[in-house]
Amino acid sequence: MMKRHLFHLSLGMLFFFLTQAGGALAVEVAPRISDREIIERLGSLENGLERIERRMDAMQKHLEQRMDAMQKHLEQRMGAMQKHLEQRMDTTQKHQEQRMDTMQKYLGQRMDAQWNLMLVIIGGIFGLITGIFGLIGFVVWDRKTAMRPLEQRFAGIARELERDLDTASPKGSRLTRLISAVREFAPDDPRLAKDIMEALKRHSLLDGTPEKA
Repeated sequence: MMKRHLFHLSLGMLFFFLTQAGGALAVEVAPRISDREIIERLGSLENGLERIERRMDAMQKHLEQRMDAMQKHLEQRMGAMQKHLEQRMDTTQKHQEQRMDTMQKYLGQRMDAQWNLMLVIIGGIFGLITGIFGLIGFVVWDRKTAMRPLEQRFAGIARELERDLDTASPKGSRLTRLISAVREFAPDDPRLAKDIMEALKRHSLLDGTPEKA
């Protein structure tokens, strides 16, 4: 369609020039041109137009080839730039993900270490408290265990004393009653009573005993 348009344009220009030339020649008397010369000139003109048309086609084809090459080169450069940009974005994203994973792992390790340390501290505190209570319980148990034989021994001694001295009697203990009985023998046998009293004094059995009125 482009060729046809150029051809019509060329014919229009040719007719325009011919009319102008005809007008100019109409004023002056020109030699007569034969039909053969007109046909030859039209043929040469047509050949010139064909050459112009071929040159225009060649120029258009060359221009289209250059445009295609430029477009292809531009597309290649755009594709390379896009690919490079995508690679850089992928690398950056991968690097960021690796850094985030490393930071998350580091924070997780720090949290685990702090939690373990806290558990150790809490366990140590509970262990110390348990040890203190255990020590207190052991001391109390040990004292009770150590005091129990003494308590049992003192209780046995008290029972033996109560049994031997008969302190529950309303007339006094057996020792008191024995001393009173010895004193009753004094008027009948003063020597025996004196010997008995001296023996009781030697054994500290007369301290604090009431005297018979």
